[in-house]
Amino acid sequence: MQTPTTTTGAGIHVRRTPRAVLALSFAALTLEGYDLIMYGTVVPSLLSYRAWDLTPEQAGFLGSLAVFGMLLGALGSGALTDRIGRRWTMVLSVTVFSVAMGLCAVATSPGQFGFFRFVVGLGAGGLMPTVVALIVEYSPMHRRSLNTAIAFAGVGIGGAVAGLLAIAIVPAYGFRAMFAVGLAPLIIVLPLLLRFLPESVEYLRARGREEEIREVIERHGLEIDHESVHGPLDSDVAEVPIARGTQLRTIFGRDLLVTTLLFWVGTFLCLLVLFGANAWLPALMVKAGYGLGSALSFLLVLNLGAVLGTLAASPLADRLGSKPIVAAAFLGAAVSLSLLALRPPTAVVYLLVAIAGVGTTGTQILINTYVGTSYPTASRATALGLSLGAGRLGGVLGPSYGGYLLATGLPVSGQFYAYAIPALFGCLVVLAIPGAKRNQSTTEAGNHA
Repeated sequence: MQTPTTTTGAGIHVRRTPRAVLALSFAALTLEGYDLIMYGTVVPSLLSYRAWDLTPEQAGFLGSLAVFGMLLGALGSGALTDRIGRRWTMVLSVTVFSVAMGLCAVATSPGQFGFFRFVVGLGAGGLMPTVVALIVEYSPMHRRSLNTAIAFAGVGIGGAVAGLLAIAIVPAYGFRAMFAVGLAPLIIVLPLLLRFLPESVEYLRARGREEEIREVIERHGLEIDHESVHGPLDSDVAEVPIARGTQLRTIFGRDLLVTTLLFWVGTFLCLLVLFGANAWLPALMVKAGYGLGSALSFLLVLNLGAVLGTLAASPLADRLGSKPIVAAAFLGAAVSLSLLALRPPTAVVYLLVAIAGVGTTGTQILINTYVGTSYPTASRATALGLSLGAGRLGGVLGPSYGGYLLATGLPVSGQFYAYAIPALFGCLVVLAIPGAKRNQSTTEAGNHA
């Protein structure tokens, strides 16, 4: 039986995702996941840091600044990739959030610290939609959800690493050491990105850079479908780039407007719960009577659950469609957070926290794929950037929301319910998303090529 393929906008058949694309996307997102999720591991240390004397509301606000930066980074990612390409957008994003993490480690005031956290978010926000667009372009259709999940498992792995390191580092060295570790991408990942990551064939084709397309094809073993290419690769006439206004007309056109708005709402609710839970879970567990080490271990389990659960759910999304799987993940988060409010035995708590990880970080990974496969190739990066940008408003609200709830003296059970409710609404929003035409992204991509 012939292996299913995906045709990019440049007419390149992808039978197997290039290892460099998948491996480097995973590595970059692992380090980004560490940078973003580790904030929750240092919140108890920040609250006890006498030199700054932070209140829960202030700690929540500092957590929200990174997510606000991600909002702006995601909104600008489409324009940036149009200008410099997906490869250089990834390189720039990794550089920005790595340097900013190092600066957080030496910040001398809450104001400096908050500004550097904002810059961390700028870099991280530009990375995620770019990675999704690149992976979807370089994946066979039957592997898109799974490949995206494998790459975005890095976010959960990074969070799990943050939890493990925090157990050893935070009690002994405080929060600054955790931020210093965030400089690792400059040493580990950046040189590999510069050496091995290919540029988007769609981007190269739109600019008539045919020689570079040949290099990508040769290096990564891709195949050319001459019949689907509007003009041969050796043509002197370069393909006309798709205007950004055309992309926006597609995203907000009659056929996709409702889908676009519901994706925005669903992403908003998901990121509210995700960033709220990651920022405040250790502090909530300390308040519930667990020691700091045990509380940090729950964050580790939250992210391991996200990784394992999402890898298990993604093949189902490829087979059954994204909608039922994303809705089920949202529902799992709502149910698990509600049951945590009942303070079950410790063994059950670990299980429920793992399920909550699938329903928070895991849900966002699945939504990213859902969005990426619902739009034409030429509009995909822009659609992802706008969806994540709008959704980041929920991420901005999540940590501040948790800080406000903690400051009001609401019982721990009430705070869990306060995060379960938006997860339930997220399930309903996803179920309302209209069904997409089969193979829409591939077919329309060919029409735009």
